[in-house]
Amino acid sequence: MTFILRWPAILVLLALVLLCFAGALGAAGVIADFQAPASGVSQVDGQVVEAQAAAAQSAAGASWLDVGLLAGAGLFFLVAAVRLMRRTQGFWVWLLGFALFGGRWAWQQQQSGGLVATVQGIDVSAYTQPQAVIADIGSPESQIALLAIILIVGLFVFIVDAADRAYWDKQGA
Repeated sequence: MTFILRWPAILVLLALVLLCFAGALGAAGVIADFQAPASGVSQVDGQVVEAQAAAAQSAAGASWLDVGLLAGAGLFFLVAAVRLMRRTQGFWVWLLGFALFGGRWAWQQQQSGGLVATVQGIDVSAYTQPQAVIADIGSPESQIALLAIILIVGLFVFIVDAADRAYWDKQGA
């Protein structure tokens, strides 16, 4: 019966893995000044240049610490997803991934003006318009929403782990 919670949690964890690894690779590319080769059709070249400029602007304040924390969070989320697929305990691995992801967010907020000021400056009425929150992924409102989604997935992982543990304990008795 826990498959109802297990598979959505696995899918969201895999999406988080992609998000974390893409962010880590993008930030590492900007820090290392890696330029993707742009050759081919001129229309596509223009889009690639625009995408590279947008990525450079969004990752301008990134450091190697950000890259390491994002890559570590992605790795722990991947391990948690695999452990859920294998029906073993995945909550503690998810917790380590969340600690790295949340730590990276807190570190970034501390570098950009203070964590307390960021949290106090959140506009709660922005959540009444989800399209605006999704459109600006760099806003504190969307980052808090992403952290809330990760916490909800963690709750699902905890429930699935607890239910599986009770099932296996009953089978062994």
